[in-house]
Amino acid sequence: MSNVPARTQDNKAIIEERLAASRSAEGVQETVSIEWRGTSMHLPVISMPLEILYYNPATHRIRAQRSIDSAKDEDLDRDPYGDLGQTYLHQLLKGDPTDPESVDPAFEALKEDLKVHGQSDPGIITRSGVLINGNTRRAALSELKQEHIRVGVLPPDASLDDLRSIELALQLRKDHKRDYSFMNFLLAIEERITQGRPAVEITADFRIKPSTLERHLWILSLIREAIDRSRVVGSDGQHISLRLVDFEEQQGKLEELHRTYKALKVKAPDEAEALREQRLMAIALNKSKTDVRLIESDFVDKYAKPLVPKPAAGEDGTVRIPGTQLLTPGPSAVVEALKASTTAILQAKSKTQSHAEVSIAERLAAQQLITTTNSALDDGLDLAGRQGRVLKRKLATADRLSDANDALELALEAAVGAKATGNFSAVDLEDEIAAMRQNLHRLAQVFTRGVDEQTDGLKWLQAISRLEVGVEV
Repeated sequence: MSNVPARTQDNKAIIEERLAASRSAEGVQETVSIEWRGTSMHLPVISMPLEILYYNPATHRIRAQRSIDSAKDEDLDRDPYGDLGQTYLHQLLKGDPTDPESVDPAFEALKEDLKVHGQSDPGIITRSGVLINGNTRRAALSELKQEHIRVGVLPPDASLDDLRSIELALQLRKDHKRDYSFMNFLLAIEERITQGRPAVEITADFRIKPSTLERHLWILSLIREAIDRSRVVGSDGQHISLRLVDFEEQQGKLEELHRTYKALKVKAPDEAEALREQRLMAIALNKSKTDVRLIESDFVDKYAKPLVPKPAAGEDGTVRIPGTQLLTPGPSAVVEALKASTTAILQAKSKTQSHAEVSIAERLAAQQLITTTNSALDDGLDLAGRQGRVLKRKLATADRLSDANDALELALEAAVGAKATGNFSAVDLEDEIAAMRQNLHRLAQVFTRGVDEQTDGLKWLQAISRLEVGVEV
């Protein structure tokens, strides 16, 4: 078992031979441009047999999904270029980020595009034949029974850090074929942090603002905490927990939680923690974004008391009412009670996973807890909604934009599916695109009128809508 590809020397010989043939051929040699150590480099492009190239075991594209099968993940760690590890990588590259055992519609669309139009963009390989960019394309071409793939060849002295930087730079280009999933994007950022890279370099590499970096790290920290709290011991003695992939579809809810939590933390720390625990419970139970918004710091106390046992008087965290001998539960005791209830739900979710090795009694008890909690939570959400506690006015605009972005993501998925089945028609979109353009124009007018702070987002909105200064809505 080795971390060095078995065919390294053979691949190097084939690559050198084909590079030499390419240099001596008549005509203009094809190249592909990459960012290389602070400058631009043009790599020579050659055609290579698919079967002798390796998927990159360090690719960020499927980092979170690797944990769905611990045995296969161990095989991949132990022998990343062996048959078992490479087969697992092929499976994950085809898979839906939220359900890796199902094929991603975006992968099917890529296959269809390659079948109809052929390979337009070359991949990138090391001199050992490891794909740094183009892993998914190789998987799709393999499914299509193609024999060759065009690839740019990196210099012989490419280091591990070079490879990471190249993959990231290529992924963040606007012409990439498939985005990193939410969790894999967070893990790519975390990797840079772990390497000791300064924040200013990370924000530049990922083309994000410092506030966005802070939000991403906060969310990842919350997810890792939730996973730790969900951990239980199965009947086989092995630890069971939720996985990173279980949070792939929760991006919008987690981002709104971060925004609301941070705003509340400054003026009411305990209320912020109470809000965090209650919303985390709702997210674990996969409540909708609009439902999660209904949950404020006092939600359980006002609308869903059965969810959390009331802390007993005299517990740690109780406080004495000034001038009396009366004790009342302090904020910290309330937060601890909420935290215990949320942890119980996280652990119940772990026990009810299809792959969890737990006794029938434990699984039934966990499912019963989820059912009763869901019922109490739904009743509370219904009551909160009917009493008008839907949105804080200060956050309503941002939340509505968040909903609009969710709708756009659904439209993107629908377009990918339509293209994959040959049912996409640009003409059918004209009316809706015209309406969207008009709404963007009006949003730009309303958002920028009387606002002194010209953020990058507002400047972009003005540019994209071709705002005419002085035009009234």
